[in-house]
Amino acid sequence: MSELVLTYGAGGAQGAPVAHGLLDAGYRVRALVTDAAKNQALNDAGAEVVAGDLADMDSVRRATQGVDKVFLMLPFSGGGNPLEYAQNAIQAAKEGGVKLLVLNTSGQTPPEPTGLPMMDYRIHLERGLRDSGVPNIILRPTAYMENFLGPWVLPRLQAEDVLAYPVAADRPTSWIAAQDLGRFAVAALGRPELTGQAFDLGGPQALKGADIADAFSTALGREIRYEATTPEQFGAIMGRMMGPEAEAGIVAAYRAGAAAPLDSMVVDMQGVVAQLPVQQTTLEQWVRQQVDLFAQTAQA
Repeated sequence: MSELVLTYGAGGAQGAPVAHGLLDAGYRVRALVTDAAKNQALNDAGAEVVAGDLADMDSVRRATQGVDKVFLMLPFSGGGNPLEYAQNAIQAAKEGGVKLLVLNTSGQTPPEPTGLPMMDYRIHLERGLRDSGVPNIILRPTAYMENFLGPWVLPRLQAEDVLAYPVAADRPTSWIAAQDLGRFAVAALGRPELTGQAFDLGGPQALKGADIADAFSTALGREIRYEATTPEQFGAIMGRMMGPEAEAGIVAAYRAGAAAPLDSMVVDMQGVVAQLPVQQTTLEQWVRQQVDLFAQTAQA
């Protein structure tokens, strides 16, 4: 019988590719979601969908019973303490004798504390996992291409052919597709001999603003211009969605990113792919997959 893998966040954009990739690879999948009724697609694909909450230790323990391996990622929003959520998942994995836990940090882990809670928590997250004794592999993605689908990008791209994002035009970034993160997670879950390792993950290209515009222009067949916005402009949009506290944290994080070394978001993937062989998606390929979402709504 194939191994049973518990996947957290399987109903979201980052977790769903992991669950579906595991099913395609022949694993049995148990998906812990907050609302099973809203995740019928996972059930139809063959996953065992169970309702639970990372804040509820009893439901986490139940979900972990009989599990061989775990894919863990934490919710970005929704309140609560992500470190407490992680502690619950890790403790349940330890009690259940899980053979391997693959953690997606959903962002880069700073090498030392920055003073920004939304970044520094990853340091404590990784330390807690390592100290737990649960065999683990850690994945640290840079920035997701899916960020270009947010309301800080789509309206102006559709109406004005302007791609606005709060990263300086001369700052290269190794953007990664969420589907590729899923493939790396599936690969890591199949490589227990890599236990104890952490992998920084990026896309196959390090792209500056002009490169991003070129990829979009080629894929969409119309000229797209890149415009670097400020952290404050970006934060204001996020604040309307997530509240003033989240806005302040996001602005501070993007300010810190702007002050970081120019190559801080660049990842050389050659060594990673040698150990976790994944065919990566270029930005142009990814845009072609989302072409209907980027369709023009008006002429600039």
